[in-house]
Amino acid sequence: MKITVFDRSSYRITSREYTDEGFLRVPGHVARTGIQEYLSRELGLDGDPNRIIRVYRSPEEVFDEASLSTYEAADVTNNHPKELVSADTYRQVVAGVVRGPGRPDGDFVLCDLIVKDKKTIADIQSGKCELSAGYTAVYEPLSGKTEDGQEYDYVQREIRINHVAVVDRARAGANARVFDHNPEKHMTHKVTLDSGRSVEVQDEATAVLLSENFERLTKKATDAEARADKAQAAADSATEQLEEARKASSDEAIAARVAAVAEVQASARKVAGDSFTCDSLVPVEIKRAALAVARPKVSWGDKSAAYVEASFDAEMEKEGDEEETKDMCAKPTGDAAVLLAQLAQLAKDGASLQTKDEAPKLTPYQAEKQRLRDAHKGVHATKGA
Repeated sequence: MKITVFDRSSYRITSREYTDEGFLRVPGHVARTGIQEYLSRELGLDGDPNRIIRVYRSPEEVFDEASLSTYEAADVTNNHPKELVSADTYRQVVAGVVRGPGRPDGDFVLCDLIVKDKKTIADIQSGKCELSAGYTAVYEPLSGKTEDGQEYDYVQREIRINHVAVVDRARAGANARVFDHNPEKHMTHKVTLDSGRSVEVQDEATAVLLSENFERLTKKATDAEARADKAQAAADSATEQLEEARKASSDEAIAARVAAVAEVQASARKVAGDSFTCDSLVPVEIKRAALAVARPKVSWGDKSAAYVEASFDAEMEKEGDEEETKDMCAKPTGDAAVLLAQLAQLAKDGASLQTKDEAPKLTPYQAEKQRLRDAHKGVHATKGA
């Protein structure tokens, strides 16, 4: 049987847009799939008029193209009229129009409405924002259960839309509402922006979405800043290394390094012998090679640079002591030789002296000197006689 029905479902508007003429454009859920309850009298059934009839609206019927196309240009009314909108009642009941066909949105049918009546717009702004569709449909008596186990008595088919009404309370409850309803009538949710400023939004889902987006963007910004700092640190390090390389490649640096290598090579020859050679230009490696010659029993390749340096210094000190000993044992020359000769003569003179009880034995020089002194005395003695 084909029956005219005012739908018990209602849905909420998500956003509002006002035209230059003052009209209100809003999207809204106007129907859904699933089971809805009607009174027996609403379906024109016999028996108890207040008996609850459970009607199943399958997705195949609700989203049927023939049904969805009937939403296009359907009228918007303020409350359901006493009968379907027609040419006879249009002027008295119409407050707006549905723009375009209906379209699936999850379990719902979503439509775009434009409300033109000033009073209806004011009612929506004051909180009258539930939607209910008026349509005709065929009700087939067919008992059964939905996939989730809900029982039903009838199946609704051939749904054809006549109008969409703005109502205080739709049959499906708060879900069937004009979206983005009056914020003064409902709880708001605070969202803190990255600047620290807080704003309020009416929809909780929107607040959560905004917060998650801000957190994600903040994390991206933080990660990008960390990567930038790391890149800057690497660039600074590279700049410092380049500057050090430039210094190391300057003429002065090269000359100083050549001199240092030559000095180490000379020291190494003292440790390893005059025939020692090494192609390395690294001082510690030259010293390591010299020690390998001087002390071949030690595994110098395993030793640390500090150990090699200390061992080389020890070898150099030992070489210095040996050279000093050689110098002391060498035959003296020059002033040292004269001094030693005089000391030797004094030693001989001392050895030839007699004890104090004996007459001293004069050297030839002393005897000649004594003779001359005695001769002078003899002359004086002759003159006195």
